[in-house]
Amino acid sequence: MEMNRKKRFLLAVIGGTPLGFLALLYYGVPVLPAVIIALVLGGIVALAFVWEIRAEKNDAAFRQAVESGERYAQDEWREAYAKYRGTHDFQRVTAKSMQADLNRRYRKTAGIVLTGISLLFFIPAVFWRSGAAEANVFLAIGGLIFLSWGLLKLLRTPVRAFCRACGENLPHIDRSYLNGKLLSYRKGDIRSGICIDGDYTVIWDAKRITAVENSRVTEARKHIRRTKYYGNGVYTGSRTDYFLIVDYDDAAGSGHRCSAQLNEFQVEMALEAMNAARSSVGFSMKEQNDYVF
Repeated sequence: MEMNRKKRFLLAVIGGTPLGFLALLYYGVPVLPAVIIALVLGGIVALAFVWEIRAEKNDAAFRQAVESGERYAQDEWREAYAKYRGTHDFQRVTAKSMQADLNRRYRKTAGIVLTGISLLFFIPAVFWRSGAAEANVFLAIGGLIFLSWGLLKLLRTPVRAFCRACGENLPHIDRSYLNGKLLSYRKGDIRSGICIDGDYTVIWDAKRITAVENSRVTEARKHIRRTKYYGNGVYTGSRTDYFLIVDYDDAAGSGHRCSAQLNEFQVEMALEAMNAARSSVGFSMKEQNDYVF
């Protein structure tokens, strides 16, 4: 937080409490309740300010530990990581093809629900003998609307575009994917993951799927993003997100970048698997840690 902002915030707390008291009196609140309410509100804002200051100090220490690599060398973190690995190993692809597996991962519950609702219109439209053709037509149109809506949600994924972009390499990428080590992350609307094999690494997020030939990877790194949240200018908390970022060159030598959001331990697992893939094909990959707000 910038110093000027801190000063403005303190002035707002110091000046806002008596102003709030006067405003309560203006709207007819008795003196004693007005004092209590104004002090409580001022105290809440002040506590939020103190909470933010403490969070900033913790963030600074966390950032230093990440960028120096100290965090990942600590016995406590290594033990927690080993415990996670013991209960959350890499997944194996069980689908018949890469496209089928990715379609399943992008499948949206809303699309399934809407498609199911369309049946509630189609069934009576076909079997109900209402005696009024308009009623059956109305039901059929309603079913078409919900069916179209549901299919749009189910089919509007990057999977088909990705498979087309793979071109003649699709069979090789598909085979690599089916034999790869897979990590997936899903939280709310976030769909992200990575599948690592000796030849290709497939990385996806909510909008894009990328197949990277491992011999073309130039750098892989942890990327940590800290997001602060405010309500009416008052600090209400923060969230930390973890990403694996992969830089690579295409056939023409142009640099590209893709990423996958994972949890902290999954990022470490993915880096270890990519190092193993690096050893198998003999390419040079640089690692570093990156922390941003």
